[in-house]
Amino acid sequence: MLNRGGGTQRQLTTVLFTDIVGSTERAAQLGDRGWKTLLARHHAVVRQELKAFHGREMDTAGDGFFATFERPAQAIECAAAIMEHLAPLDLTIRAAVHMGEVEVMGGKVGGLTVHVASRALAEARPGEILVTRTVREVTAGSDVTFSDRGTHEFKGVPGAWDLYAVERQRVEQPVEEPSAPGADRTARRRARWAAMTGAGLVAGAILVAGTWAVLGRSTAGSPPVPVPDSAIHVDARSETVVDVVPAGEEPTGIVIDAGTVWVTSLGDTTLTGIPVGGGSPTTRGLPGKPTGIAAGGGSVWVAFGYGVAGATGGLLVEVSEATRQTLQRIDVGTGANAIALDQRGVWLTNGVADSLTRIDPATQATVAVTVGAAPVALAIGDGSIWVANSVSRTIWRLDAATLAKTAEVSLTDAPTAVALGFGRLWVTSYVGDSVVVIDAVGGGRVATIPLGQGPRGIAAGPDAIWVAGSQNSLLRIDPATLKVSGSIDLPGPAEGVAVVGPDVWVTVQR
Repeated sequence: MLNRGGGTQRQLTTVLFTDIVGSTERAAQLGDRGWKTLLARHHAVVRQELKAFHGREMDTAGDGFFATFERPAQAIECAAAIMEHLAPLDLTIRAAVHMGEVEVMGGKVGGLTVHVASRALAEARPGEILVTRTVREVTAGSDVTFSDRGTHEFKGVPGAWDLYAVERQRVEQPVEEPSAPGADRTARRRARWAAMTGAGLVAGAILVAGTWAVLGRSTAGSPPVPVPDSAIHVDARSETVVDVVPAGEEPTGIVIDAGTVWVTSLGDTTLTGIPVGGGSPTTRGLPGKPTGIAAGGGSVWVAFGYGVAGATGGLLVEVSEATRQTLQRIDVGTGANAIALDQRGVWLTNGVADSLTRIDPATQATVAVTVGAAPVALAIGDGSIWVANSVSRTIWRLDAATLAKTAEVSLTDAPTAVALGFGRLWVTSYVGDSVVVIDAVGGGRVATIPLGQGPRGIAAGPDAIWVAGSQNSLLRIDPATLKVSGSIDLPGPAEGVAVVGPDVWVTVQR
């Protein structure tokens, strides 16, 4: 956990460095404009995979990234996924991973561990992930195998360092629409759930015609057992778990509409529909890794930022809530992420183009406006649109009718997610381990609530603010006192949260 105070803290951390191979030559070939566009697409891919594998971006310098992880396997799989999804762009990177104690001060990470990882990166060949002996030993017994790359001495770093190249790592392949998740994959997932929960789930996964598959959920009368890779239903009144439903691999986004909970999952690229009042959930394959979700007016809207089969850039897909069939696919720019709906249409942010776009779902006509650098989240209410920008570390308020900026709030740390409630905008910062509270009328900062739980998703309920913590927790914030008034332990990192009345739903990963 990062120490946000003034002192220096030491902690055990995994460090990942990446950079693009041959960037100077590629930039000269493409020219300034072409290189800037390609670099923006690279950044979008890297940031999406950091999010998927719970990495924390610490710095970006030119064409390289410096990130931290809780576990070495996360860093290795993240680097492998980045390489995989950069291949269609004809981009090759190199990467290095090291694990050790780092010095944390004011949100910055430094020390010998960081220097070792940086020096190891210089030894990596194109398309190679190098790790130190420490990482190899910690990941022994995993799906990763290594080859010896010799002993090296690094300038300015004492001692000799054994390096190893990653030879094999597991990267899940996306399930392309309209195919359903494979029966063998579904069976494996079901078997894993059964092993963890005993008789808590309805037995058997039935593959139905077309795209959809029927999943299980907690059996009536048996106490629900929270497990990873699930959507967990919490009763806000008693703050107890009342239902646990499998929701794909690495579930992220979650929304509730018309009595159904909708969940997107990054690991197996699926969309799951869960009836709130009981009944069998259903799941379908998606054409790529989802980056945003919203629901309303009888439709579920899913955004894909990049790497979508049959699309030149990003994609926006509309799915019928009634029939679960795809209604339309709209090509959007690479970097599409957060979605929101209102009577004016579908609102979509783009972290590469630094834009907010309003799309008419009937005609696909668009109106776009430039916002801050790398928008990642948005919220709509009372005639205003709030956009959270991660790189510029700002919150913009825009008039929903004219799209004119009416307020801008500077943040100390990069925002992660936003929610409107109780006359305020609530902003999580995974990097800052905090929630920033902004007056929705005046636009000024009200308070900063330190959490220390790596907050990600956030939602407003009737009498509380609910925050998904990546440190295996669901937090309740009292909007009157601006203090954490409750915490529910979860079996894995929480990602998204949605609330309707007393029902709180949170996605939990492995």
